[in-house]
Amino acid sequence: MKIIHVDTEKGWRGGEQQLFYLLKGLNKKNVNQAVACVKGEELWKRCKKSGIKTVDLTGNQIKDIFILGTEGKWADIIHAHNAKGHNISVASKPIHRKKVIYTRRVDYPVKNNFLTKFKYRNTDKIISITKTVQKILEESGIKSEVIYSSVERDINNKIDIKKVTQIKKSFENNILIGNVGALTEQKNQFLFIDMANLISKQIKNSFFPIIGSGKLLNQLKKYAKDREISDRIKFLGFKEDILNYIKALDVFVLTSNNEGLGSTILQAMMLEVPVVATDAGGVREVVINGKTGLLVPKNNPEALSTAVIRILRDEKLRKSLIINARKFVNKNFTVDKMVNAYFQLYGEVIE
Repeated sequence: MKIIHVDTEKGWRGGEQQLFYLLKGLNKKNVNQAVACVKGEELWKRCKKSGIKTVDLTGNQIKDIFILGTEGKWADIIHAHNAKGHNISVASKPIHRKKVIYTRRVDYPVKNNFLTKFKYRNTDKIISITKTVQKILEESGIKSEVIYSSVERDINNKIDIKKVTQIKKSFENNILIGNVGALTEQKNQFLFIDMANLISKQIKNSFFPIIGSGKLLNQLKKYAKDREISDRIKFLGFKEDILNYIKALDVFVLTSNNEGLGSTILQAMMLEVPVVATDAGGVREVVINGKTGLLVPKNNPEALSTAVIRILRDEKLRKSLIINARKFVNKNFTVDKMVNAYFQLYGEVIE
C-alpha cells in the first residue's frame, strides 16, 4: 500500500497534528508513504526531522499540480488533507491517474461554483471529521464518511512536570484560564478577551494566557489594552511543547466561531483540564454540555465567563467533567481508532 498525503499549509495547526498522528500509525502497519508539502515550511521541517519522505512543493499551485502529477504515479492513493491540497490533488489526477481521497476538517458551507463541484465529483472518497461536517456536505449533495480526529492515549506520558511547574510559577501560581489556537477571526480571541475582562472583576488572581501565533496579534493586543485588561492577558506565541502549557491551565476555553471539531479540546480532556467551549460546528460532538464540558452560545462573553467561574467554584462539577471527558475521549477519539479506520478505507479504495 503506497500513499501520498498532501498538505500545503504553511503553519502548524490541528490538521497537521492529525496528519502526523496518521503517519506514525500507518508506519507501524508498514504502509509506504510520503507527504507532499511546501518545502521549508513547518510541516516539511517536521517530516525531515522525523525521517518521513517528502514530495517538495513550491506553494505555487500551477507548478505543484505538475510536481504532484509526476511524483504521484508511484502511489496507490493521493490523500489530500486541506483545501488547496485537495485542489492540486484533483487537478493533477489526469497525470498521476490515481485515486484521490480528501479529508474535510472545516464546517464552512461548500462553495456553489463550477470548480468546487468539479473537484468533489472527481474525488473518489471524502472523509468528514465529524457528523456536523458530514451534514454540511450532504446539504450540497456530497456524500462522505465520518472518521473522527483523535488524540494519543498516552498523552500524559509526554508531559514534563518540571516545565508545567515552571509555567505555573511564571504566573505566580495564580488561576490560569487559557486559550490555544491560531490568532485568526475563526478562533475569535476577541471574545476570550471580553470574557477575561468579566472574570477578572470577580476573580482577582486570574490570568489569561493565549497560546498561538497569527495575523491578528497586534489587533488583539490593542483590544486588550483598550479594555484595560492587558496586564492579565499574556500572549505566549506558538509553543512546540503545547501539551505542557495546556496541562498548566485550570480551565481550557475555546472561543471559536467555526470548528470542524477542535482537536485541542481532545488534548485538554485527556490532560484532565476542564473545558468550556462555544457551540461551534463539530465542537458539540465532543463537549456534551454538563457531562464532558460546558457548552455556551457563540459570541456571548457573559455566558462564557459564567461557565468558567462555575467550574472554578464547583469542585464536584469540575471533577465530574474531567472524569467523564477522559472516558469519552478514550472511547471515541483515539489515534488507534482513527488510524485503523483510514487503513481499512485505503484497502477498500484500492480494491
